[in-house]
Parts: sequence; C-alpha cells; structure tokens
Amino acid sequence: MAYKKLAISDTKAAAFEAQSATDIAAIWRAVRARLRTELGDALYSQEIARLRVRMSDAGAIIVLAPSTFNRDWIEDHVGARIRAIWTELDSMHRDLIVLAEGQAEPQSDVVRDRPAPQAPIGAAPVVNPRLDDAVEPRFSFDSFRVGPANEVAAAAARSIVSAATPPFNPVFFYGDYGVGKTHLMHAVASAVSKASRPRKALYLTAEEFLSGFVTAMRARDTTTFKETVRGVDFLLIDDVHFIAGKPKTEDEFLNTIAALIAENKQVVLASHRPPAELAIADDRLRSLLTGGLACPLSKPDLDLRRQILDCKIAQAKCHYPILNVSEPVRDFLAARITTGPRELEGVLNNVICRTALLGLPVTMEAVSTALRDLSLSAEKRLTVDEIQKAVATHFGVTTTDICSKRRTQSVVRPRHVAMYLAKVLTTRSLPDIGRRFGGRDHSTVIHAVNKIIAMIEAGDPVGQDVDCLTRELRG
Repeated sequence: MAYKKLAISDTKAAAFEAQSATDIAAIWRAVRARLRTELGDALYSQEIARLRVRMSDAGAIIVLAPSTFNRDWIEDHVGARIRAIWTELDSMHRDLIVLAEGQAEPQSDVVRDRPAPQAPIGAAPVVNPRLDDAVEPRFSFDSFRVGPANEVAAAAARSIVSAATPPFNPVFFYGDYGVGKTHLMHAVASAVSKASRPRKALYLTAEEFLSGFVTAMRARDTTTFKETVRGVDFLLIDDVHFIAGKPKTEDEFLNTIAALIAENKQVVLASHRPPAELAIADDRLRSLLTGGLACPLSKPDLDLRRQILDCKIAQAKCHYPILNVSEPVRDFLAARITTGPRELEGVLNNVICRTALLGLPVTMEAVSTALRDLSLSAEKRLTVDEIQKAVATHFGVTTTDICSKRRTQSVVRPRHVAMYLAKVLTTRSLPDIGRRFGGRDHSTVIHAVNKIIAMIEAGDPVGQDVDCLTRELRG
C-alpha cells in the first residue's frame, strides 16, 4: 500500500498542521530520498538506510540509529542537514532528536496528555506495510551468520518459511538490542516473498502497529487497518514491548494475533525480553504469547563475531572494491568489539570511512585511530606477558612451562591457547609472538592458532577456556 505523495508549498502548508504518523513516515521518505541524492548510494546504504523515525510522546521527532556509533556519525556528519530538510518539509516545526536503539528519550516539560492531532478530513488511515521500501535486501538468510548465540532462532526461522502450515505459532525472538532479531525477521519476510510458493508477508515495528491503530480509531474507520494487518500470510512485528501496557492496543493486538493463528497464518514477533517478562496487562495476551515458541538470541562469541565481520566486509566490498582488510585486522576487530553485530558493523563503517572511502589502506594503525575516535581505545591494552600469565594460572602451569621446549599435552594446549590469544588480542606480529614464546618461529604460531581454531569449530571444550580467558583479560 503506497503512501499519498508528499507535496510542499506555501498554499498547502495548512494541510500539515494535523499530521498523523503516516505523514511523519512520508516526510521521512522524502528526507531520505534527498540525502540519497546528496550523499550517493554507497554512503546512504552504509549510514542512512538503517535509520528509523517515530514521534515521541512529547511530540518530538525521534530518529533511531541502530547503534551509538551510527548515531554519533549521523550527528557529526549529517545531523544539521537532516534537521534542515525536515524543517523545510514539516510545517509543524517539531524538534528532531537522534537516538541510538534502546537509548532513553530526553525528559520534556511538554504535557504528555495533550490533545492528539486528528487525521486530515478525508484521509484514510494507512499503516506502513514495510514491504518494498523497508525490508532490507541485505538482511537475508545468506547474510545471517549462525552460531551458539542464535542457532535456535535461525533454525526456527527457516522452518516456518519452508513449512506448509505454521509448525509453531507465534514464534517469538528475544534478546538484547543489536543481536540480530530484526535481521532474522527481514530474512523471513524476504524468503517468504521469494519462495516457489510466494505468500504475502507484512513487517511492522510495534510503533507502526500502534500509530496505525490509533490513526484508524481517530478516523473512526478501523476496517482498513484490520484488513491490512490480517490479510497476510505472515505478520512480523518488531519491538513488541512498546505495545505492552497500552490496554486498547493490547486488545487489538490480541485479536489480530488470535485471528491469524485461527486461520493458520504465521505470526512472528520480536522483543528485548521473553514474553513472560513483558509488562502486559492482559492475561489473555500473555498466555497467547507464552504458548508459542520463544527463541533467544544472545551476544555472539568470538568465532561468530569473526564470521559476521567477514560477511560485512564482503558486503562492503560491493561498494568499495578497493577495500582490503587483512586477517590480523579482522581478528583484532572481532576480539576487540565484544558487544554485538550492530556495534561491530558500526566500527567497520567508521573504519571504511577513514580508509577505503578516502582511498587509504586498512592498516592496524588506522583501525586503532578509529577505535580511539569512537572512545573504544579505553579498553585495556594487553601484552603477551599478561596473556601468558593469565593462561598459565587458568591451566595450572607456569609461564616458564609455556615458553619452554616441553611437549607434554598438559603444556602444549596452554601454549597453543596463549599463542592464539596473543594473535587475536594484541597487535604483535607473528614473528614477534614466536620470539616471546621461547624464540619459536612464526610458522609455529600459525600452527598453534590454526589448531585452536579447528578445535573451537569442532566444539572442543577449549572454546570455553578461550572465551573465559578473553573475558578475564579484557576486564
């Protein structure tokens, strides 16, 4: 369903004095189109395409960035331009605030129970279908990297796409911000629409569901809204926690989900908390949500972070063919950024802007500079000696044993772990690491690193040792 075309002129400015959430979305599309023309496709896809917009309770415009890094880049480089374009298009001259996902809105003195703006006369309530414009093509199953942190959710997502009837209903993804929930939902929507038996999928944020429903009630016409959200085969709603605690919306949400499930249509939901922990007032809705399949997503381990980074670099090379990120730099980034995929991508984007975008090589020095500029350099700088001491204590040996020529299993494994951690947690070269392990050759270090990687991939318990030591060393 397309939005009405936005046209701005002095004679029509009065028509925007009572703009609905639909009008906000239309203005945002116009702003994004202008930015795309001004910045170019490459920078637009890296920094602007992932932004979302909504209106706060106080009436301000909130632009949501996927990470603090992306938010800071937006403020530093295009924040003023976004506000200028928005002011040009929006006759109500509302404040515009750029926030990161999960960041609390600033307090306002505006009365929160002010009269809500009415929909323009004759305007039908419209809910954003989030199909052509908002389902990100780069968020596919092919680009979703799977590991222990998300394997249950990934398996469930693939199973509901391939199933003739819903095997689980509803499917509920939950986890901290930035761990891949939205990626997985976009992947489901994309796969459903492209399958050999194409079905109709509708992706909405909870904010869009809420604003669409409120607009429909104000216009005294909820039929169009209900036909839109219930006339699909797959309904996917993100950030469900925003609906919790709003009785009328909870009731409509419950009726919508119940109607779809009754018709054997798939419902997929996502939130930062599992269903049982949401502040839901309606016990019927809580029962319905907890009766489905809840799939957790957590922060990725080192191996999964490296896979995600490799995938993001491959995607970035489509825009920057000269981009070349060496193995040591990739290991360094994967080990340093331990929060989640969004932050990892945010750091990579900033590295690209400081290197490939300017025609410069991606060196370890350039990466360190980027991390320092992003206030990540405060993390502890590790030395090989510190790693050796931590590993020796963990395995119950001495640093002398680790650096000795002894080849017993009780010493070889700690030595290999220490060499692996020295490679991924420091900027030391392979020959330098070898020298610090009793004067060994760089090929010995390579063998040790490859050995540990192979053991981790095979599910060996050494992976738990590596994760534990990494957390300990990084404080």
